Amino acid sequence: MNESLKNEPLNSSNEFSENIIQAEHLYKKFKLEAGAFAHTDKMVYAVNDVSFAIKRGETYGLVGESGCGKTTTARMLIGMYTADSGNILYSNNNNAVNISDLKGRELKNYREKVKYVFQDPAKSLNPRMSVYSVLTTGLRYSSQWKGEKDAKERAVQIIEEVGLTADDLEKRPAEFSGGQRQRISIARALIMNPDFMICDEVVSALDVSIQAQILNLLSKIRRERNLSMLFITHDLKVACYFCDRIGVMYKGSLIEEKPAAEIYKNAENDYTKKLFAGANYKAF
Repeated sequence: MNESLKNEPLNSSNEFSENIIQAEHLYKKFKLEAGAFAHTDKMVYAVNDVSFAIKRGETYGLVGESGCGKTTTARMLIGMYTADSGNILYSNNNNAVNISDLKGRELKNYREKVKYVFQDPAKSLNPRMSVYSVLTTGLRYSSQWKGEKDAKERAVQIIEEVGLTADDLEKRPAEFSGGQRQRISIARALIMNPDFMICDEVVSALDVSIQAQILNLLSKIRRERNLSMLFITHDLKVACYFCDRIGVMYKGSLIEEKPAAEIYKNAENDYTKKLFAGANYKAF
């Protein structure tokens, strides 16, 4: 890991007021359960001393090849995985809380404010449910539930915000294209008005023309809602087009971090340069 990143303190109170979330020296390892080492105690570090901070209203890109630790890092941020060590701090009204300390209602409230959009909507959307049920099931069991009338109003507003129509609420996910299903996934994440949204490879499975539509939608949403985002992708050119700052991951470590415009013009790490060479996004 780049020493300047490794040693930079992230938890000073004067800096945290402008950050919505920050990761401090995160580690996560898993036992190998396949291949030649399956029956040994051999471990692999999926995340190895990763630190970064995301400012309010900022889109931070986490970039790297499959298996580099991007998704593991993101899932620690929402509590799907527990870090072996390190801290994840979340700022609510400028008061920093360590998410590992959250229990009960506090943890539930955190998960209402931090939402995750998965890569493949065909797998993350229940095919037996209507779009209305997909959007409102989480809302129904949240602190924001105010009854069916309010839920319907929210669902109509949010489905139209992502470019679909109120009539689509009675349909099922299988009736939509891949890009439309991703819009439904985004709507589900937005319906509880989160502060922070994680987008995990949300355009990687889409055609290039549809990628641009989803990226433009996300740009509009973050601008109008002043929404903070973590944007995960293997395509560095997509990240440079969409994000404010970028962190590049390699074998579980954060090896380079710069503003998107700067990393686009002056990538320093050889691995970062190879990511540019292998990128396929043509929007610019």
